[in-house]
Amino acid sequence: MTRDELNRELRMHSASWPAVFIVYGVIVATMVLTAMSIT
Repeated sequence: MTRDELNRELRMHSASWPAVFIVYGVIVATMVLTAMSIT
């Protein structure tokens, strides 16, 4: 694997981090809302 390929891989993965945080945020938000509605 050359340095250019490694840089490309890192850039692709770093671009997907915001999407991961959004998905986790939605999951946590739904858990909190359901817990609030149950009590």
